[in-house]
Amino acid sequence: MNPLDGLNPQQQAAVAYCDGPQLIFAGAGSGKTKVLTHKIAYVIESGRVMPQYVLAVTFTNKAAQELQTRVARFVGRQSAFITVGTFHSICARILRREIENLDEYTRHFSIYDDADQQQLVKKIISNTDFDPEGYTPRNILARISYLKSWQTSPEAFKPRQGARLDFIVKEFYPLYQKALARSNAVDFDDLLLLPLRLFREFPETLEKYRLKYRYILVDEYQDTNRPQFDLIDILAKEHRNICVVGDDDQSIYGWRGANVENILKFDAHYPECRVFKLEQNYRSTNNILNAATAVVVNNPNRAQKTLWSKKPAGDRLVKIEAENDYAEAAGIAAHIQKEIIKNKRAFKDFAILYRTNAQTRILEEILRRNNIPYNIIGGTKFYERKEIKDILAYFSIFSNPQDEIGLRRILNFPPRGIGEKTLQQFDDFARKKGITLFDALAYLEFIDLSTRATNAIRGFLDMLARIRGAREQLDFEEWSRIVIDEIGLRKYYKDQGGEEAIQRLANIDELLNDISEYCHTVDDANLEDYLERVSLITDIDTWEDQKNSVSLMTLHSAKGLEFPVVFICGLNQGLFPLERDTSDKALEEERRLFYVGLTRAMDKVFLTTAQRRSRAGEIEYLPESRFFSEVPPELLETAYGREGVISASRQPQTKRSSRRDSTSFAHSSEISAGCRVSHKIFGVGQVLSVNGCGKQAKLRISFRSCGVKTIVAKFVTRI
Repeated sequence: MNPLDGLNPQQQAAVAYCDGPQLIFAGAGSGKTKVLTHKIAYVIESGRVMPQYVLAVTFTNKAAQELQTRVARFVGRQSAFITVGTFHSICARILRREIENLDEYTRHFSIYDDADQQQLVKKIISNTDFDPEGYTPRNILARISYLKSWQTSPEAFKPRQGARLDFIVKEFYPLYQKALARSNAVDFDDLLLLPLRLFREFPETLEKYRLKYRYILVDEYQDTNRPQFDLIDILAKEHRNICVVGDDDQSIYGWRGANVENILKFDAHYPECRVFKLEQNYRSTNNILNAATAVVVNNPNRAQKTLWSKKPAGDRLVKIEAENDYAEAAGIAAHIQKEIIKNKRAFKDFAILYRTNAQTRILEEILRRNNIPYNIIGGTKFYERKEIKDILAYFSIFSNPQDEIGLRRILNFPPRGIGEKTLQQFDDFARKKGITLFDALAYLEFIDLSTRATNAIRGFLDMLARIRGAREQLDFEEWSRIVIDEIGLRKYYKDQGGEEAIQRLANIDELLNDISEYCHTVDDANLEDYLERVSLITDIDTWEDQKNSVSLMTLHSAKGLEFPVVFICGLNQGLFPLERDTSDKALEEERRLFYVGLTRAMDKVFLTTAQRRSRAGEIEYLPESRFFSEVPPELLETAYGREGVISASRQPQTKRSSRRDSTSFAHSSEISAGCRVSHKIFGVGQVLSVNGCGKQAKLRISFRSCGVKTIVAKFVTRI
């Protein structure tokens, strides 16, 4: 297969150019992954570079897997030699090989996730005289992460005048870094910063990787931060064989350090750079594209480009105006049901996008009442569930005994009689002797412990010794089963009983399935590699479009996905755009986020707003989003959640549905979810859900005068 076949002229030109730095502006839905795939195949098949010298950096692990699979269709087994991965996974691989050049770490370092980092912060606060003055661990960590994204060290950081959090972070930042090093652990920011440090301090290490990565491609370049920019730049500085792909209009991570200037000024940094633009969209209708473009052109700081499509104009965007957030959610449910009946859609065709996670509560409540199955992207991830985190903490101790957060997690779980007082005694001993908490356990005879505590610690150490011995004799898959048997987690949950325990046991089985799949798909499967893999998995990596349910997610999580029908809800000033920062720069990013949301849709877009919302227990009246005024009026129609709306209890997909139900419902849809009705006593209200049909249907109605009531349909009148 010729890598230049099957491409439009703009894509073909971008693939064929291989003579130095290259910037490809790839608009939403313009075939970016296809171009990357064909380009990698082209540089290999044309003999310009051997596969083992190609580095391709993607935004997610899922994207990396997809890219490698697609390239294999062109180059076959040679694709296995290409280095493909996210910045974090590639940097983790480099650190496993090179980190021992730095005195503070060993190659068995742990990667701390958000929960681990917060536990570490709490431990530092409890073990020192540090006063956070009411700021939470999350506040402190967010500021540290932002500083790291700009490569600001604890020593170089200068607090802003009047910014109290900055002065707290100035004191805490070095304590945090020392605590990480003591645990032989790194956070996600360190995964980027430590390879840079290695390259700058050890020229021979840099030269090794410059020779290894002779042709570099970077996807989603608009969302790179300063360390990521510097990593790519330092590797490509000599050979200049670098191709970056992205869309400045989709740069949405400025709040965590991403810098849109990296893509906008790429051609200034590489003066010999050639710029290509992919503007033909293969996803959305022209009405959607025209609306998205009309919004984003209000940003002054962008590269000029205009998306177009060969698809028809399509439906206009639909604006749903609701009285409150409950009515807004009811309107969304009603339009989903209408689309399913009218256009033969499945639940998986729909995505509901929102600005903040707090918006899901009411949406979930209304979807449940209307029997609409849904899946939240960004809920509790599998590897963050308690029982899974517990097992992974046990695993971590055998890879990195210095992992103090992991050790604290498992020392008394399942319960074995090691209380907080005992733990504090070992803590004090470890600090006094300048050793790790794990090493301190070996000195139990030097610590004044109760007989029960002494026996418990000794039993814990004996168990670890048995597991360690088994590790030397078994492969990783067999050993993982031994770990779970030895620690007694199954017995603990079986003894507990109940539905929650059953779910936790099922999750443990699923973890073993995951390990089995890993061991059968990866050469040289091992504990360290598995721990690294699961620590780098993101929400989108676990998203599956095969499940027939509506997808709920933040607009940030929707990046890179597509759906036939998209709802963007909560379009009110202060919510979207979010009033976290009133600067022009912040508004531009909010506008780009709206653009991303619009361009996820293939066929239809619904934009919802509510006159009043419940926030922090108070009712707030918020004006509609300024983004409505930026959509050309000829591309927008307004609905009020009433016309043609379908009752929740009569979905064809639900178990309760029958042929007779569907027929009878077709003649009794006068009152349905989203309708406005009037009651003689309670006045005007909005129907939230309908149970049954005809005059005896039970309606759950939100009344202005008295809140939510359940009333039989014959006692209300539709208005």
